[in-house]
Parts: sequence; structure tokens; C-alpha cells
Amino acid sequence: MSAEPQAAPGHVDAQGALAIDVQCKNCAYNLRGLREDGRCPECGTPIGLSTRGDLLCYANPDWLDKVALGLKIILYMVVVSIIVGGLAVVLAKLLSPMFARSLSFLASLISFYGVWLMTEPDPGGIGEDPNITARKVVRISLVVGLVSQPVQALMAVGSPRRGVAMILVAIIIAATLVGLVGEFAKFIYYERLARRIPDEMLAKRARFLKWALTITLGIFGIIGGIMVLARGLAPGSAAALPAVGALGCLVFPALIALVVFSIMTVTLLVRLRRAISEQARVARSTWAAAVNPAAPQT
Repeated sequence: MSAEPQAAPGHVDAQGALAIDVQCKNCAYNLRGLREDGRCPECGTPIGLSTRGDLLCYANPDWLDKVALGLKIILYMVVVSIIVGGLAVVLAKLLSPMFARSLSFLASLISFYGVWLMTEPDPGGIGEDPNITARKVVRISLVVGLVSQPVQALMAVGSPRRGVAMILVAIIIAATLVGLVGEFAKFIYYERLARRIPDEMLAKRARFLKWALTITLGIFGIIGGIMVLARGLAPGSAAALPAVGALGCLVFPALIALVVFSIMTVTLLVRLRRAISEQARVARSTWAAAVNPAAPQT
């Protein structure tokens, strides 16, 4: 049986107390000056658990369960969104636009909950700092995207006056840009999780999709924004038709790229969820052994 991992040489003083800042994996309490074989004075978690590094197999298992559940909800809602979108196209004459948008908004709310769970902060404070982080950017973009949906619905169902339309379009464009930044940050977060498994292949895939999918979504955002401006701000204008037609030529190749990168993203999330669920199982066993060393190992 292998020996329990200990703090690296130089991290403890002559009396065996931690000589560096180490945050408790359960409550982020600074354990500096305490012995590694003791317990956190804030929450009672064995200090030895917090000196084993940043790998997910040593992380708080309850936090890992939340991350895995969030990823599962996101994956389910991808399937639901495809089904809802397909029904909206096939049953366009039977379903009212408002009903279809209501279903879409409901799916967005559930996805919001999934992403919020996935981006729960690590209780041990790993990856957190006073400045902005990828996890925080994802959450900010999530809120902006949800708030902007009523504005998009207003533009779609009505024909507001020119001045109002320009303001609404500006809001939509700003929300789209924030969404793209959030999507980019999301893959940074996926990459960091993969590195803590560690799984370099997953991290590499996340790094690739960070650019590939975000750029593709950005192209669609630009095309959509220009078409909305052309049709909404100058309806029936002959001058706008060539621009709309030229942009239409970019839609097909961009659509193919979007489908390919979306499938790659779903594959990434499936593998990441499975890996994190496994790390949660290992972490729970590790924590149980640390809390109750006399318990039989499974």
C-alpha cells in the first residue's frame, strides 16, 4: 500500500507546520502555520487533503458532483433545443411564434441553471482571484444573454420605429458580443477542468474549439446583425438587397462549420462529464479515507 501524499519539501517548517499559504479544499481557510496531520479549524476537514495539489481527484466531491450535474443538464438541453427547433420548423403553421419562443425561453432558463451549476466556484478557492476569471465571465455573459432575449423577441414580433429599432439592435449586438466572450471563456474553463483531471487530449480539444466555434458563431452574429439592419432599418430598400445576397453566400459554409464544431463540442462535454463524474467518485473515496482512516477501503 502506497504512502499518503505529503506536502512538498520546503512547504513545512522544522516543527512540521505548513510554511506556505495553503487553502482548505472545503472552505478556503488559510492553513499556513498548521500541522499537515491536523484539521482545518474552520470546518474540520483533514489538512492533509489540502496539500495534495490541484487535481480533481483531491477536490471537494460535492463540488465535483455539481459540475458533473451541470454538464449533464447542458447536454440534455442541447438535445431539447434541437427538438424544439425542429418542431418549430416542421409545425410552423400550427405553432404560434409566441409559443415557439416561450419553449425556447424555457429551454434557455434550464440551460442557465445547468451552466450556473457547472461554474460553481471551487470551495478550495482554486482558480479564483480578486480579478475577473473565466468562470465569472461565463456567468456574466449568461445573465446578459438571458436578459437580452425579450429584446430579441420584441424585434422579431414587431416593427418598432426607426429610432427605437436602432436602440434595440444596438442592445442585441452588444449582447451578442458579450455572448461570444462568454463562449470563449467557457472553453477556457473546460480546458482548465481537463488539465485538473488530467487529460491533455480533452484540454487540446477545448483549446481548439475555443477559437473554432467562437469564430464561427461570430460570423453568424455578423451576418445576422447586418441582415437585421438591412431589413429592419431599411425595409424594402433595393440598395440593401445586394448586401443581403452577398452575405447569404457565406451562410452555407458557415453552417457546415457550425454543425461540425457543435458535434465536436457535444463530444467534448460528454467525455468531460464522464471524467469529472469518475473523479468525483475517486475524490469521495479519498475524502472518506482521510476523515475516517479506520474505515475499510473499497
